[in-house]
Amino acid sequence: MANIVDFALAWEWMYDREFIYDLDKTCQQRNLKSYIIHPSNLDETLAMMAGGELIIRVLLDRASDVIPRFYDLIHMARKGSFWMINELSLLPRAVDKATMHLEFLAAGIDVPYTIILSPWQKSPRVDLSDIKRLGSPFIIKPACGGGGVGVITNAKSINQVLSARMEISHDKYLLQEKIIPVILDKEKKAWFRIFYVAGNVIPCWWNDATHIYDELNPHEIKDYNLFKLEDITKKIAHICKLDFFSTEIAMTPHGKFVVVDYVNDMCDMRRKTQYCDGVPDNVADEITGRLVSYVEKRLKGQEDKNEGWADI
Repeated sequence: MANIVDFALAWEWMYDREFIYDLDKTCQQRNLKSYIIHPSNLDETLAMMAGGELIIRVLLDRASDVIPRFYDLIHMARKGSFWMINELSLLPRAVDKATMHLEFLAAGIDVPYTIILSPWQKSPRVDLSDIKRLGSPFIIKPACGGGGVGVITNAKSINQVLSARMEISHDKYLLQEKIIPVILDKEKKAWFRIFYVAGNVIPCWWNDATHIYDELNPHEIKDYNLFKLEDITKKIAHICKLDFFSTEIAMTPHGKFVVVDYVNDMCDMRRKTQYCDGVPDNVADEITGRLVSYVEKRLKGQEDKNEGWADI
């Protein structure tokens, strides 16, 4: 008889260890059968799946972007009734900042003034006649980069644009005006990183210079009239269709909420008690709980539809 796993957790980054093991522990507390997949047991796992000894119902994939062999696991898992957090086929569109920029504009979401440049490999020469509209300094970022790779936050010249395009020559580039957030009471910069977890919005204070988080309490949302953070994040979720991601929103001195970083699908879940720039522990706990609850709810829905798991 096959070993049917409710929630498989694939990881490779050493700093993901605590997040993965917290998810595993929460699954055990909720009577969900979890299974951790790491490069150290990947071959064994693939062999069991190929032999029909292991069936995965849900997968959180935090490894295939670095280790392509994890794609074999996803391919094998798709032979049964299976789904992912986040669905792999949605990611290329969701993480493309150029695409999301245009989608957000069409949806009425405020974004920085932006010039989108085609990849250097496709078009070495581009029109930069409107670059003065960006102001100085301005932002240069690759469309599909992550973790700040290739991003220049204080660009001041066309030469920097030309050099950046050649550095990651296969990618589109965004040139964006630099958004300066309003400073609220107690010297708080109105810059926020918001987590979206399966319909739930969890906003945090976030400093774009230091990368330090702080919890954003409900009374602060009310006192500073920050209710739009939830509305905008849910709009983004509707557009990108991911289950779990983060975004960044800044409030300007004129009270406008501007999305300054669009969709980050691989959220850094290091904890603040261990790393100064980590996620506040209460927020990390809530994210873990929300993810497991989401898996519980969807699996229950599958069982109610008699999808045949009891017959395996």
